[in-house]
Amino acid sequence: MYVMGLDMGTSGSKAVVFDEHFNVIYNAYREYDLSLPGDGLIELDPELVWGKICEAIEEANAATEGKTQAVAISAIGDVILPLDNAGDPIRDAIIDFDPRGKKEIDAFVNRFGVKKFFDISGMPPLFIGSLAKILWIKENEPEIFRNVGRWGTFEDYLVQKLCGKAYVSFSEAARTMLFDIRKKEWSAPIIKEAGIALSQLPEAVKSARKLGKISEDLAKRLGFKGDVEIISGGHDMVCAAIGAGLDEREPNTAVDIAGTIEGVVAALPEPNTSAKMLENNFPCYPGVNGYVTFSVNLTAGCIVKWYRDEIASDDYRRCTQQGINFYEKMLDALDADYPSGMYFIPHFSGSGNPYFNPEAKGVIYGLTLDVNRAGIVRAMIEGLAYELALHTESLEGAGIKLSALRAVGGGAHDDRQIQLKANTTGLSVIKGGVSESSALGAAALAAVGMGMIEDAAEAYQKTEQNEKRFKPNSDANTRFKAAFSQYKELNAVINKFEESHQGERV
Repeated sequence: MYVMGLDMGTSGSKAVVFDEHFNVIYNAYREYDLSLPGDGLIELDPELVWGKICEAIEEANAATEGKTQAVAISAIGDVILPLDNAGDPIRDAIIDFDPRGKKEIDAFVNRFGVKKFFDISGMPPLFIGSLAKILWIKENEPEIFRNVGRWGTFEDYLVQKLCGKAYVSFSEAARTMLFDIRKKEWSAPIIKEAGIALSQLPEAVKSARKLGKISEDLAKRLGFKGDVEIISGGHDMVCAAIGAGLDEREPNTAVDIAGTIEGVVAALPEPNTSAKMLENNFPCYPGVNGYVTFSVNLTAGCIVKWYRDEIASDDYRRCTQQGINFYEKMLDALDADYPSGMYFIPHFSGSGNPYFNPEAKGVIYGLTLDVNRAGIVRAMIEGLAYELALHTESLEGAGIKLSALRAVGGGAHDDRQIQLKANTTGLSVIKGGVSESSALGAAALAAVGMGMIEDAAEAYQKTEQNEKRFKPNSDANTRFKAAFSQYKELNAVINKFEESHQGERV
């Protein structure tokens, strides 16, 4: 029996087919562009995403001889889709790190009560959350707000496309800020205060539940070779953590997911909405069996894409023509043992934890006349490592003590980059043999739903023999600690500067 994990990301989607041992049979990927209306605004066309996912599914099925019997979805969260009654979009989705909604969510929680809101939803009242975007639309696009039939997530939007009815997993539902994490149902008080109706939300269900079958016509068009069950998946951070081996019984080992954004996911044995969690803007929401939290850098892999397309497009074309891996060549500039002396603040779409300042901007400090592209790359990758260290340090301050990280995603392919992460954070970093953790996590949930395995963690356990552990070098860690101290100082100054100048730019 084959299962398919659909990994729906911010800049692209994958359809990955796995066998019963969770070996990758085929991986199809389609990239798409975000819409950038200007002034830092960021949107995504749901119909474009659906079309690209269909292409990826068709390619995977055409290349796979065996029969895929179940599909589950790992989807980005914090993004709301204004849909009509048929489940079709009436405007593009506003991406989480788009700055709109800060004023509106601040006003909402001032009325509702910040601590009350956090205790119910487990979500810090930040501009990145779905509710912030709903409130912005209500205030600035009232006609769109009035015409919404359903406020959707990308998970339930895609589920409805596949099986005809809208379902959303608990983990994805929680990212909307409209969900009661303890009762595991939509929160009536928050929904009422927001001015929306329960009927405008999809049905929330536990992950790994059978939802329905793909229609015969659609299954045939997508190249499936028989009946296909749709199984409830989850928020991409949860799915990626499952696929990377997050074990809720080992809370000292978190997962570092380095994709378009970079997040550190840690298991929580029970709901935690303490003052320290709120102070550091750490969420608490359902995972699969327990709860999770995570700390995030909003612009990680997309920084590399920016460098590729805007700074080194000629080098990228040359590498592509010559069959050279551009990303491996780019990392030749890296030195995992010695800081460069430059500081690259990667806040191209605002800052993540602990500040979450939508006005924060990217900065390169330390430029001299002899700095070249290689120097910029080195500072850029170091900047991402410093952001990771900022997250692990903040988690520790909130009482979540870590001893190791499991690294997955695009930022975990190169051993030099992983060693840099170990030297910067002072933690052991484990590189697993799984390259498609989000898709594997979704496939694991599909397998649970089909009765192939009892627990989603079993999927990673079948692949973990390929792990490689990188321990921090004590001398290098000392050097990077000193540099990290300066990075934090510069980071804090920039965030305070941007916060004090909000509204002054045209």
